Amino acid sequence: MASSHKFEFLDAEVEALLDQVTSKFDFGLGRCRSQEERKRILSEIEDALDEANKTLVDMDIEVLKAPTQYRTTMSAKLQRYQNELSKHQIRLDQENPVVTGRAALFTPSSSRGINQPNNEFDSRVRQQVLQGTAILDRTGDSIRRSHAIAIETEHVGTEVLGELGTQRETLERTRGRLMDTDAEISRSRRILSSMSRNVLYNKILLVIIIILEFGILAGLVYWKFFSK
Repeated sequence: MASSHKFEFLDAEVEALLDQVTSKFDFGLGRCRSQEERKRILSEIEDALDEANKTLVDMDIEVLKAPTQYRTTMSAKLQRYQNELSKHQIRLDQENPVVTGRAALFTPSSSRGINQPNNEFDSRVRQQVLQGTAILDRTGDSIRRSHAIAIETEHVGTEVLGELGTQRETLERTRGRLMDTDAEISRSRRILSSMSRNVLYNKILLVIIIILEFGILAGLVYWKFFSK
Protein backbone atom coordinates (compact mmCIF):
# COMPACT_ATOMS: atom_id res chain seq x y z
CA MET A 1 0.00 0.00 0.00
CA ALA A 2 1.48 3.37 -1.05
CA SER A 3 0.20 5.19 2.03
CA SER A 4 1.90 2.64 4.34
CA HIS A 5 5.23 3.06 2.52
CA LYS A 6 5.07 6.83 2.93
CA PHE A 7 4.19 6.48 6.63
CA GLU A 8 7.18 4.19 7.15
CA PHE A 9 9.44 6.71 5.40
CA LEU A 10 8.12 9.56 7.59
CA ASP A 11 8.47 7.31 10.65
CA ALA A 12 12.16 6.76 9.92
CA GLU A 13 12.67 10.48 9.30
CA VAL A 14 11.06 11.50 12.62
CA GLU A 15 12.99 8.86 14.54
CA ALA A 16 16.26 10.09 13.04
CA LEU A 17 15.43 13.71 13.93
CA LEU A 18 14.52 12.83 17.52
CA ASP A 19 17.67 10.73 17.89
CA GLN A 20 19.64 13.69 16.63
CA VAL A 21 17.97 15.98 19.19
CA THR A 22 18.64 13.51 22.01
CA SER A 23 22.28 13.23 21.01
CA LYS A 24 22.71 17.01 20.95
CA PHE A 25 21.05 17.34 24.35
CA ASP A 26 23.04 14.55 25.99
CA PHE A 27 26.43 15.07 24.38
CA GLY A 28 26.52 18.30 22.39
CA LEU A 29 25.52 20.73 25.14
CA GLY A 30 27.85 19.16 27.69
CA ARG A 31 30.87 19.71 25.46
CA CYS A 32 30.23 23.34 24.61
CA ARG A 33 33.27 25.54 25.22
CA SER A 34 31.60 28.87 24.57
CA GLN A 35 28.23 30.54 24.78
CA GLU A 36 28.12 30.95 21.00
CA GLU A 37 28.62 27.23 20.47
CA ARG A 38 25.83 26.52 22.97
CA LYS A 39 23.49 28.90 21.13
CA ARG A 40 24.33 27.22 17.83
CA ILE A 41 23.53 23.75 19.17
CA LEU A 42 20.29 24.99 20.73
CA SER A 43 19.35 26.57 17.38
CA GLU A 44 20.07 23.27 15.62
CA ILE A 45 17.89 21.46 18.16
CA GLU A 46 15.07 23.96 17.61
CA ASP A 47 15.30 23.50 13.82
CA ALA A 48 15.26 19.71 14.20
CA LEU A 49 12.19 19.90 16.46
CA ASP A 50 10.40 22.14 13.96
CA GLU A 51 11.21 19.72 11.15
CA ALA A 52 10.04 16.77 13.27
CA ASN A 53 6.79 18.60 14.02
CA LYS A 54 6.15 19.17 10.29
CA THR A 55 6.86 15.51 9.60
CA LEU A 56 4.41 14.47 12.33
CA VAL A 57 1.75 16.54 10.56
CA ASP A 58 2.41 14.54 7.38
CA MET A 59 2.22 11.31 9.39
CA ASP A 60 -1.12 12.41 10.85
CA ILE A 61 -2.45 12.86 7.31
CA GLU A 62 -1.23 9.39 6.34
CA VAL A 63 -3.04 7.95 9.38
CA LEU A 64 -6.29 9.53 8.17
CA LYS A 65 -5.80 8.03 4.70
CA ALA A 66 -4.83 4.57 5.97
CA PRO A 67 -7.31 1.63 6.14
CA THR A 68 -9.14 1.25 9.45
CA GLN A 69 -7.30 -1.92 10.52
CA TYR A 70 -3.93 -0.09 10.44
CA ARG A 71 -4.92 3.18 12.08
CA THR A 72 -4.63 2.01 15.71
CA THR A 73 -0.98 1.00 15.39
CA MET A 74 -0.09 4.06 13.33
CA SER A 75 -1.89 6.41 15.75
CA ALA A 76 -0.09 4.88 18.75
CA LYS A 77 3.28 5.43 17.10
CA LEU A 78 2.30 9.00 16.18
CA GLN A 79 1.21 9.73 19.76
CA ARG A 80 4.51 8.38 21.11
CA TYR A 81 6.47 10.69 18.84
CA GLN A 82 4.29 13.66 19.81
CA ASN A 83 4.91 12.99 23.50
CA GLU A 84 8.65 12.68 22.92
CA LEU A 85 8.61 15.89 20.89
CA SER A 86 6.83 17.72 23.73
CA LYS A 87 9.44 16.52 26.24
CA HIS A 88 12.25 17.74 24.01
CA GLN A 89 10.50 21.09 23.60
CA ILE A 90 10.23 21.47 27.39
CA ARG A 91 13.90 20.63 27.78
CA LEU A 92 14.80 23.12 25.06
CA ASP A 93 12.91 25.86 26.93
CA GLN A 94 14.77 24.95 30.10
CA GLU A 95 18.19 24.80 28.46
CA ASN A 96 17.85 27.99 26.44
CA PRO A 97 19.13 30.92 28.53
CA VAL A 98 17.73 33.46 26.08
CA VAL A 99 14.00 33.28 25.44
CA THR A 100 13.45 33.62 21.70
CA GLY A 101 10.78 32.97 19.10
CA ARG A 102 7.29 32.20 20.20
CA ALA A 103 8.30 31.54 23.84
CA ALA A 104 9.29 35.21 24.26
CA LEU A 105 5.70 36.26 23.64
CA PHE A 106 4.57 34.44 26.76
CA THR A 107 7.45 35.19 29.18
CA PRO A 108 7.21 38.51 31.09
CA SER A 109 10.45 40.44 31.49
CA SER A 110 9.92 40.69 35.24
CA SER A 111 10.20 36.91 35.57
CA ARG A 112 13.99 37.08 35.60
CA GLY A 113 15.27 36.58 39.08
CA ILE A 114 11.98 35.44 40.66
CA ASN A 115 11.69 32.30 42.74
CA GLN A 116 11.72 28.73 41.35
CA PRO A 117 7.94 27.98 41.72
CA ASN A 118 7.11 30.93 39.47
CA ASN A 119 9.67 29.75 36.92
CA GLU A 120 8.10 26.29 36.88
CA PHE A 121 4.63 27.79 36.53
CA ASP A 122 5.77 30.00 33.64
CA SER A 123 7.42 27.01 32.01
CA ARG A 124 4.21 24.99 32.24
CA VAL A 125 2.18 27.87 30.82
CA ARG A 126 4.62 28.33 27.95
CA GLN A 127 4.56 24.62 27.22
CA GLN A 128 0.77 24.52 27.16
CA VAL A 129 0.65 27.52 24.84
CA LEU A 130 3.31 26.01 22.59
CA GLN A 131 1.43 22.73 22.47
CA GLY A 132 -1.76 24.60 21.60
CA THR A 133 0.05 26.51 18.87
CA ALA A 134 1.53 23.28 17.50
CA ILE A 135 -1.92 21.70 17.45
CA LEU A 136 -3.32 24.72 15.61
CA ASP A 137 -0.46 24.54 13.11
CA ARG A 138 -1.07 20.84 12.52
CA THR A 139 -4.80 21.44 12.17
CA GLY A 140 -4.22 24.23 9.67
CA ASP A 141 -1.83 22.07 7.66
CA SER A 142 -4.30 19.19 7.74
CA ILE A 143 -7.09 21.45 6.50
CA ARG A 144 -4.93 22.81 3.69
CA ARG A 145 -3.84 19.34 2.66
CA SER A 146 -7.42 18.05 2.86
CA HIS A 147 -8.52 20.95 0.65
CA ALA A 148 -5.78 20.12 -1.85
CA ILE A 149 -6.79 16.45 -1.81
CA ALA A 150 -10.44 17.42 -2.34
CA ILE A 151 -9.50 19.59 -5.33
CA GLU A 152 -7.36 16.81 -6.77
CA THR A 153 -10.18 14.31 -6.22
CA GLU A 154 -12.60 16.66 -7.98
CA HIS A 155 -10.24 16.92 -10.95
CA VAL A 156 -9.87 13.14 -11.09
CA GLY A 157 -13.66 12.74 -10.89
CA THR A 158 -14.13 15.22 -13.74
CA GLU A 159 -11.60 13.33 -15.87
CA VAL A 160 -13.27 10.01 -15.07
CA LEU A 161 -16.68 11.40 -16.01
CA GLY A 162 -15.24 12.68 -19.28
CA GLU A 163 -13.72 9.29 -20.04
CA LEU A 164 -17.01 7.56 -19.18
CA GLY A 165 -18.85 9.92 -21.52
CA THR A 166 -16.41 9.12 -24.31
CA GLN A 167 -16.75 5.39 -23.66
CA ARG A 168 -20.53 5.72 -23.68
CA GLU A 169 -20.45 7.41 -27.07
CA THR A 170 -18.14 4.67 -28.35
CA LEU A 171 -20.48 1.96 -27.03
CA GLU A 172 -23.48 3.67 -28.62
CA ARG A 173 -21.71 3.84 -31.97
CA THR A 174 -20.70 0.19 -31.63
CA ARG A 175 -24.28 -0.71 -30.75
CA GLY A 176 -25.52 1.14 -33.84
CA ARG A 177 -23.04 -0.72 -36.04
CA LEU A 178 -24.08 -4.04 -34.49
CA MET A 179 -27.75 -3.27 -35.16
CA ASP A 180 -26.93 -2.40 -38.79
CA THR A 181 -24.90 -5.60 -39.10
CA ASP A 182 -27.78 -7.62 -37.62
CA ALA A 183 -30.17 -6.09 -40.15
CA GLU A 184 -27.77 -6.93 -43.00
CA ILE A 185 -27.45 -10.50 -41.72
CA SER A 186 -31.25 -10.82 -41.57
CA ARG A 187 -31.57 -9.60 -45.17
CA SER A 188 -28.80 -11.96 -46.27
CA ARG A 189 -30.56 -14.84 -44.50
CA ARG A 190 -33.81 -14.07 -46.32
CA ILE A 191 -32.00 -13.89 -49.65
CA LEU A 192 -30.28 -17.23 -48.99
CA SER A 193 -33.59 -18.81 -48.00
CA SER A 194 -35.18 -17.55 -51.22
CA MET A 195 -32.26 -18.86 -53.27
CA SER A 196 -32.51 -22.24 -51.52
CA ARG A 197 -36.21 -22.48 -52.39
CA ASN A 198 -35.51 -21.54 -56.00
CA VAL A 199 -32.79 -24.19 -56.23
CA LEU A 200 -35.20 -26.79 -54.81
CA TYR A 201 -37.91 -25.80 -57.27
CA ASN A 202 -35.44 -26.01 -60.16
CA LYS A 203 -34.35 -29.48 -59.05
CA ILE A 204 -37.96 -30.68 -58.89
CA LEU A 205 -38.66 -29.19 -62.33
CA LEU A 206 -35.54 -30.83 -63.74
CA VAL A 207 -36.59 -34.22 -62.36
CA ILE A 208 -40.04 -33.82 -63.92
CA ILE A 209 -38.50 -32.89 -67.28
CA ILE A 210 -36.19 -35.90 -67.15
CA ILE A 211 -39.11 -38.21 -66.33
CA LEU A 212 -41.12 -36.78 -69.23
CA GLU A 213 -38.18 -37.23 -71.59
CA PHE A 214 -37.79 -40.87 -70.51
CA GLY A 215 -41.54 -41.38 -71.00
CA ILE A 216 -41.46 -39.85 -74.47
CA LEU A 217 -38.38 -41.87 -75.39
CA ALA A 218 -40.01 -45.09 -74.15
CA GLY A 219 -43.16 -44.30 -76.16
CA LEU A 220 -41.18 -43.73 -79.33
CA VAL A 221 -39.27 -46.98 -78.89
CA TYR A 222 -42.46 -48.92 -78.30
CA TRP A 223 -44.20 -47.32 -81.28
CA LYS A 224 -41.29 -47.97 -83.61
CA PHE A 225 -40.41 -51.55 -82.70
CA PHE A 226 -43.41 -53.16 -81.04
CA SER A 227 -46.53 -51.57 -82.43
CA LYS A 228 -46.46 -53.54 -85.81
